[in-house]
Amino acid sequence: MAGYRLTEAQLRALTVDQRPALDAKGRTTLVANQDRAPYRFTDHSPGAPLGMSIYVGGRGARYEVRVPLNGKELRYQIGPVAEWSLEDAHLQAATLRKSTQALRQDARVVVQAEDDTQAARKTTVGDAMRSYIDFLTLKIHQEKGKESGVIGARNALARLARPEVGLADVPIADLTDQRVRKAWVDLRVSAMSRSNRLGDELREKLLAYKDKKGRGWWELTREELHKLLGLEGKQVALAFAAGLASAEHTMGDAARAVERVLHTERGAASNAGRPVALTYNPFSVLRADGYYRSTRMLRRHYEAARIRNPLGVDDDEKGTKSLPTVLKAIVGRRDQQGGHNAAGVDYLLLMLLWGTRKAEITKLMWYEAVSKDDREATPPRVSWVWLAPKPTARNPTTGYAGSQVFIHDTKNGDSLLFPVAYFASRVMAWRAATREGTRARLQKVLAEAEEQYMGAKVGSMVRTEAFKAKERAEWRLAQVDRWVFPARNPKAAEGHYTDSKSIIDNVRFDSGIEVGLTPHDFRRTMGRMAAKLLPGHIVSQLLHHTRDDDPEAMAKVSERYSVAEWSTMQEAMEKIDESIIATSPRVWNILKNSDRPRLDEANDPEVVIPTWRANHGRKTKPEGSDDDAPATPSGQRRAGSKKSGHD
Repeated sequence: MAGYRLTEAQLRALTVDQRPALDAKGRTTLVANQDRAPYRFTDHSPGAPLGMSIYVGGRGARYEVRVPLNGKELRYQIGPVAEWSLEDAHLQAATLRKSTQALRQDARVVVQAEDDTQAARKTTVGDAMRSYIDFLTLKIHQEKGKESGVIGARNALARLARPEVGLADVPIADLTDQRVRKAWVDLRVSAMSRSNRLGDELREKLLAYKDKKGRGWWELTREELHKLLGLEGKQVALAFAAGLASAEHTMGDAARAVERVLHTERGAASNAGRPVALTYNPFSVLRADGYYRSTRMLRRHYEAARIRNPLGVDDDEKGTKSLPTVLKAIVGRRDQQGGHNAAGVDYLLLMLLWGTRKAEITKLMWYEAVSKDDREATPPRVSWVWLAPKPTARNPTTGYAGSQVFIHDTKNGDSLLFPVAYFASRVMAWRAATREGTRARLQKVLAEAEEQYMGAKVGSMVRTEAFKAKERAEWRLAQVDRWVFPARNPKAAEGHYTDSKSIIDNVRFDSGIEVGLTPHDFRRTMGRMAAKLLPGHIVSQLLHHTRDDDPEAMAKVSERYSVAEWSTMQEAMEKIDESIIATSPRVWNILKNSDRPRLDEANDPEVVIPTWRANHGRKTKPEGSDDDAPATPSGQRRAGSKKSGHD
């Protein structure tokens, strides 16, 4: 390899078009590189360490150094000539030679190991959470995970990133036990301040409290909450546990996310033969110090706070009848606000009659909208409902008689198949009628938009607006044809109903229920009613909708029940269906068809449903917001005060 002494200017001028050469006086000069081939030459300039060279290729010139090691020769790339001075390149080359000879191994491995160590130590809690979310998302694609897990982890990351918590951007290596304990308290306070269960008065009282020892409300015992803050009964339980669930879920996800980072780092360090950069999970201090509640403590809290509230007809010593009252409040809201409540009302009624979890029927599709491949896949890929044209008609997929619902993926990973009883089928008939009415209206809107679009001048505002109207109508038609609970807003990514919180809050208000009301309370109500009428094993089947002896949770639906079992399930669902609706004669009379008798409404008081409700000084927006129903005159509606018009 030829050696030359080049000036800095000559070095920066090196390209494949010219190369160094010696003139007649032995001085280095640049001459044309005839074949434009890459080349390499030894650096003989003053101060150049042994093995120093310059390589010139299509991407420019770079410094290199060759170092012997164990009978072989390593070639290190130092950097581009355009970015490094000759002096700096010589120093770096000398350092690499010394490091290699001293360590008796490739210095690049050592440098990479150090870089990896530093990168691991810079990994933040937020980085760990994002990696954990990606992991959970991958499990969904592999059909091993649940979407709820991803949503929960995203919510946990959002809480950790709140300014008042500030844990997302903290490197795991910098976390101390004390910092994690403080973050737990910050999370509790943050969650409590956002809670809709406490009420403004109790929330403000807790936020303002600080005793002479500097203790906050979260450090008080139940007895102290009663004595020092004057709280009573349910308020004590709510204050004692305020923000705890959010802290537990968030820190639990963070602990699992960091543990995955530690596991990955241990493997990487072992493979690279370097020390492990992260060895301790700082979130483990919370479990070691007993921050998480036990199952027994949770049960005690639910009882004291009355959070788990199945509805009934004799809820307390005063004879409160929450179930019929809630039923009337739900049905009474169906025709409010131009019919925008219809999807939310029907969703709540079916969740109550079927005992399903809140996310299990949001993705319910009409049977005829589901492809044969999706229906018959193992396991089936979608949830559907089939309304039998007559009671003896058999579903083409399952072979069972009568209307039925299939839910392909539940919280437990099971698939569900169960009969649709009389009143649930009446609600489904409402859904079908609404579907047809909405479809007809949208088809008319679409035709008008297409006509206006074709007749408008190209580039005009009229044409643009007509095109947008056409797109909206097409999108909504697709959702109405597909989903039992279709979304109205094109911004709804999934195209179906997703949130019943608003309408449940209003139903609770209309019903005068003081304790919280949640979708899961409807499931508990169904179980409570079933337990009064049916044997325990049937109740278990009704709530889980799978056979207790079925070893394959995702088996084909055609293998799920024998004819006798299916008949038993139909009878059981009919009993529960009728017993729930019969608690309110007014609701019974609204839902029934002409094939069922009217019930006496004398002892079933009306529930007045206001059209508008103040909300922080503003009028509320339409609830439910997921489909259309015929509008009714504005004003107050007395639930059950007149026939529904569905008979």
